[in-house]
Amino acid sequence: MENNHLKAIEESLVNGGKDAILAVLEQIREMGVPKLLPALVKVYKSCGDDDVRMAVFKLLCDASQPQLAEVMAEAIATETDANVKQMLVTSCWYSKVDYLAHLELFIDMVFDSPFELAFEAFTVIENRQGSVSPDRRAELIKYIEGRISETSIGNESLAESLVQIVRNYDD
Repeated sequence: MENNHLKAIEESLVNGGKDAILAVLEQIREMGVPKLLPALVKVYKSCGDDDVRMAVFKLLCDASQPQLAEVMAEAIATETDANVKQMLVTSCWYSKVDYLAHLELFIDMVFDSPFELAFEAFTVIENRQGSVSPDRRAELIKYIEGRISETSIGNESLAESLVQIVRNYDD
């Protein structure tokens, strides 16, 4: 995807009407999401139309490009709007993208976030598929055990379940 084409798509997302935005979202579905995630988040935040917001959410849920993990983790880590952050995290557990390299981000949310967001992050961790090396499992368990005493009130049961979930990951 060349830069001019990318800029034209971003422009259509930001300045287009509902029908134009929905058409561009379908183009993005075919081209791939990672390079356009910031523009998608911006549209989700600024657009009051429920159809457009749902289309952005579904696009993220259906995403399967492995390179999305890095940009999604960055977007989640830096997002300040709680509703947008929750939408991003929820899309992670629906998508087929592997977030193994970023599980600490989701673990931190289980410990620190309001319950609704903590639950969504917990679901990403719980529904993780694929193999996890014994070394990575040990690393995650050590990380969880080192943070568990810092758990927010109300999230204790989620936090206490994390070690068992990680222990049950397949090799």
